[in-house]
Amino acid sequence: MKVVVLDRDAMGWDISFSALLDLGHIISYGKTTPDELAEKIEYADAVIVNKVRIDRSAIEHAKKLRLICEFATGYDNIDIEAAKERGIAVCNVPGYSTESVTLFTVTTVLSLVTHIREYTDFVRNGAYTSSGVATSFAPAFHELSGMTWGIIGYGNIGSRVGDVARALGARVIVNRRTPTDDDSFVSIDELCRCSDIITVHCPLNDETRGIIDYGRISAMKDDVILVNEARGAVLDEHAVAEAVISGKIAGFGCDVYSEEPLRASHPYYAIRNYENVILTPHAAWGAVEARKRCISIIDENIRSYLRGVPHNRIV
Repeated sequence: MKVVVLDRDAMGWDISFSALLDLGHIISYGKTTPDELAEKIEYADAVIVNKVRIDRSAIEHAKKLRLICEFATGYDNIDIEAAKERGIAVCNVPGYSTESVTLFTVTTVLSLVTHIREYTDFVRNGAYTSSGVATSFAPAFHELSGMTWGIIGYGNIGSRVGDVARALGARVIVNRRTPTDDDSFVSIDELCRCSDIITVHCPLNDETRGIIDYGRISAMKDDVILVNEARGAVLDEHAVAEAVISGKIAGFGCDVYSEEPLRASHPYYAIRNYENVILTPHAAWGAVEARKRCISIIDENIRSYLRGVPHNRIV
């Protein structure tokens, strides 16, 4: 069996793929550009991919491809219909990164709420030493207790973030695809109006693309903190950047972008050095434990496929 890993750099070389070695011939590429994709997968039996977009053209060019393994939960980088038409199985890895993304989300929110970076810089640059004052409270910060934390998307990650938010004293309200009778469930518009903190964890699809747009941003509180840990295109990125620049959004954190890596032409590039902005390199999912867990589940996905037993199959 020939297994091709398309973007090993995105998965991190500090973790081992040795569990897969007895499956057959493993070829790992650090990166794969769109121009290289068809050639690299032409004779592959299975492909392991994290961020590379596998489109219809590449799938139709792959002569032997039987299995695509997504090194992630989301699989919007794969043309599922094209794979289905060719009889190619697609598997993902659900639930492996819940604790890792929750950790990143809460860390980003707490950093923005407490202004910890500004306080740290105040000491680092010598201003605290030269001030002659024992304390500094600029910028001012507030306790989470009593704040309303709105969560968009309430799957494994969103619900875990909700657990931590409640433990920190926040009131949690939720918008999810399937409404419930729970008092915490609200419409997306009510969530935007009422929340002090908004974290986004929904999948990217036709319904969620650009779900946070100019209109919903204008309805938010003027001191809102917004953090995106879903997919970049879930937000209208131009609208968000303009709201940060104008001061409408008081704090913004983001780990995902419609184009990755973040390009100089991206609207967030202009706000990357703002003190109230935390931009990270799509790293939230990747705690060492989470990536090891991901490899273990991919190993199980492939072996289950070879046994003819569906496991984490999308198609």
